[in-house]
Amino acid sequence: MALVLCEHRQRLLRTDGNILVRGGAGSGKTTIALAKACADLDAARLGPLGKALFLSFARATVARVAEQATATLPRALMSRIEINTYHGFAWTILKSHGYLICAKQGVTLLLPAQARAHLAGLDGDARSARQRELFDTEGLIAFDLFPTLLTELFRAAPMLARAYARAYPLIIVDEFQDTNTEEWQMISQLGQHSRLIALGDPKQRIYDFKGAHPRRFDEFIAAFNPTPFDFASENNRSPGTAIAQFANDIIAGEYTAAAYAGVSVSRYRGRSLRPLKQEILRTVARLRRNPDWSLAVLVPANALAASVFHYMAEAAHGLPAYPVDILVAAEGPMLAADLIALLMEPRPSDQDHAAAILEGLAAFELGRSEEASATAIRKAGRYKDIARAVRARGFNGLGARGIGPGVRSLLANIEAIQLTGDPWSDWRAVRAQLDANDRDEFKALAKEARHLRLLTRGARIESKLAEAWRTHGSYNNARALLAAAVVEDQFAATTRPEQGVTVMTIHKAKGKEFDEVIVFEGLFSRYVQRPGADGERSARFNLHVAATRARRALTIMTPEIQPCQLLP
Repeated sequence: MALVLCEHRQRLLRTDGNILVRGGAGSGKTTIALAKACADLDAARLGPLGKALFLSFARATVARVAEQATATLPRALMSRIEINTYHGFAWTILKSHGYLICAKQGVTLLLPAQARAHLAGLDGDARSARQRELFDTEGLIAFDLFPTLLTELFRAAPMLARAYARAYPLIIVDEFQDTNTEEWQMISQLGQHSRLIALGDPKQRIYDFKGAHPRRFDEFIAAFNPTPFDFASENNRSPGTAIAQFANDIIAGEYTAAAYAGVSVSRYRGRSLRPLKQEILRTVARLRRNPDWSLAVLVPANALAASVFHYMAEAAHGLPAYPVDILVAAEGPMLAADLIALLMEPRPSDQDHAAAILEGLAAFELGRSEEASATAIRKAGRYKDIARAVRARGFNGLGARGIGPGVRSLLANIEAIQLTGDPWSDWRAVRAQLDANDRDEFKALAKEARHLRLLTRGARIESKLAEAWRTHGSYNNARALLAAAVVEDQFAATTRPEQGVTVMTIHKAKGKEFDEVIVFEGLFSRYVQRPGADGERSARFNLHVAATRARRALTIMTPEIQPCQLLP
C-alpha cells in the first residue's frame, strides 16, 4: 500500500499479538487496521490460506470500508480480507451449524419486525426468555440471540471453533465501544483462537440502552493484554474546521458560545418546520454547485424524520416543494409491505383473506414501534379476536361496526383491481386502495408503505415479484418472496451512495459521513429525551455522533423557546 505512515503507525504494523486502537471519527483507525492486515498477509503471519476478518455493526460502515479497501489495497490481497457485519458473520455460521444446539432440524431467521410482534409487552428477562423459547421450540433466531448462540455453538463444538480460527486467524472488531455483554462474550470466544484488533472510540458510544458500557475497554485489556494505540487527537474527516472540537466540548460539557470554525448554532422561532426547510434550501443552493454533494438532516426520532420528509415534499408556507430521501426504521414499512403483498396474492377465499388482513393489522400494531404501547397491544388483541371469529364463522365474524366494514370494502375494492404483471404499478394500485379506505388503520399502513422503496429493497422485491408473475401469471407467495428479499437485504454489505439530501435519525447516521450536516430538534422531539443525568449523558453522546458525521460544515438547530440544555 502506498501509505505514508508516522512512526506511531509503523510501530502498530510491527506489533504482534492483540491490539487495541482508540481514536475518534476520521482518525484513521480503519485505514491502519487494513494496512495491518496487509502487513500480516505479506509476512505470512496468517498461514497459507488464512484470512483477515473485519467486523462492524453498521452496514454503512461495512460498505464504506469495502469501497476503501477495493480502492487502496493490492488486488492480490483483497481475496484474503473479508469485510462483514457482526450479524452477517454470525448468521453465516448459525444457518449452517445452528442445528447442533437446537432441537429443530433447521433454523430460520426471525426478522426484527416479526420479533417485535412475538415480543410485544415483554422486557428484560421475560423478553430474553421468550426469544430463547422461540429458538428452542421453533428454531427461530432473533437478531438479539446471534452472539449468545454463536458463543454456545463454539463452546459446544470446539472443533468447529478451531476450524473458523484457522480460516480467520486475525479478526478486526470495529465500533468496539458499542458491544453489549453478549457481543463481548462472542468476541471473547473468537479471541480464544484468533488474534484480535479492537477499534473503538469511547465518545461514539450511543447504544447504552442496548447494553454498551464504558468498562468494555477495560475488559478487553484484562482478557487479552493488547498493545494499546491512541489516535484520539487526529482528525482526517473534517480538517480545517473545529467540528471535532465542538463535538468533544459537547461530550465534556465545556461548550461555549465562542465561534467554532465550520459550526453554526441556530435558535429558530416558531413551532413549524419552515425554518428547517429554509435552511435546507439555502444549503442545497450552495452545495449543488459541485457534483456528488451530500447533506444529512439528523433528527431525534423516526416520527420527526417522517414529518420532515412529507413537509419537504409539499409546497407550503411560501416555500417550494423539494423532495428528499429518508432513512427510517424498517419495521413499520416492512409490516405494511407484508400486508400489501398479501393483498396481491391470489385469494384462497374471502374468509381466509379477511382473517389474514386482520392478523396483518395486529402484527403492524405490535411491530411498527420499538416498544408497543398498551393501546397498540389492546388493538392488536382485538384484531386477533376478530380474525379467529372470521375463521370460525365466516364473514359474520367481522361484525357490522368497527374494523369489519373497512375489511369488507377493502376486499371488494382489491378484487376490482385488474393486476397487470408490472410489480410496482400493481403495488401502487393496492396501496392506493389502503389509502382510500375509510379506516385510519389502513391509511396508516399506506403511509408507512411509501417508505419501502427508500429502504433500498425495491429492486430485490420487484425482481422476485416479476419472476413470480412470469411463472404463474399471478403473484403466488408474494409474502414469502418479500421476506426472502428482506433476508437478503439484512446481510447485504452494500448501501446507497450518500448523495443529495437525506433525512434520518442520529442512530441511522452511525457509520456514515456527509459534506454537511443539519442537526434539528423540534419543540416536542428533543436531543435530551429522558430527564436526569443518564438522559443528558445519552444526549451528549448522540450529539457528538451527529456532529462528527460532517466533513465541511455543521448546523445545529434548536427552538428559541426552551433551547437545548446542552447549548447554554
